[in-house]
Amino acid sequence: MSMTKKGFTLVELLIVLAISGIIMTGIYSAFKSQQDSYLAQEQVAEMQQNIRAGLYAMVSDIRMVGFDPLSTGNYGVVSATKDKFVFTADMNNDGGVPGGVDPETFTYELYNSGTGGTSLRRIAGQSAVAENIEQLEFYYKLEDGTRTLAPATAQLQNIRSVEISILAIARHPDRNYANTQTYASLSTVDWTPTASDQFRRRFQTMTVKCRNMGL
Repeated sequence: MSMTKKGFTLVELLIVLAISGIIMTGIYSAFKSQQDSYLAQEQVAEMQQNIRAGLYAMVSDIRMVGFDPLSTGNYGVVSATKDKFVFTADMNNDGGVPGGVDPETFTYELYNSGTGGTSLRRIAGQSAVAENIEQLEFYYKLEDGTRTLAPATAQLQNIRSVEISILAIARHPDRNYANTQTYASLSTVDWTPTASDQFRRRFQTMTVKCRNMGL
């Protein structure tokens, strides 16, 4: 009794393997593309959130520079440089003397957060209000309209607004991205990377009026 055994020939198996390889390559390419797109969107969202958090804190506080509801004369700008702004305001409406038990002193500056980058903090020694902030600039407008990065001590009480430039950077590089954009602060300082790198960045500016100065 003869039995006929049917099966796949070697040629048929090779064809199946080839087609399967093409399909798997297409699936992997689609998956990789979607993953890269997701990571890019995640980086952008994180940077925007960091900038938003930093600007929200600075704008809210800088508007209150010199707030002195009890007319104690103890509040105002302590020091002002291009990368550090120190001021006081009686946020608690208690007339506390700056430098005392209730200083109500605010120091906005960048510092090394220990995570491989710089962050923005609101009060010296405290934690960050916004992480991965690469650059920060304060540009001051005086009562007579003059703009300066470094007002003299005698000019501190003449500050009427603060122009903020802030540049956020992604936490990790993107191997599929080359940053060739240019960034310039409001005082025209060039923050463009010296060579195209693989870090995404987001740049924003904001002008804040010091409502309580000069009253």
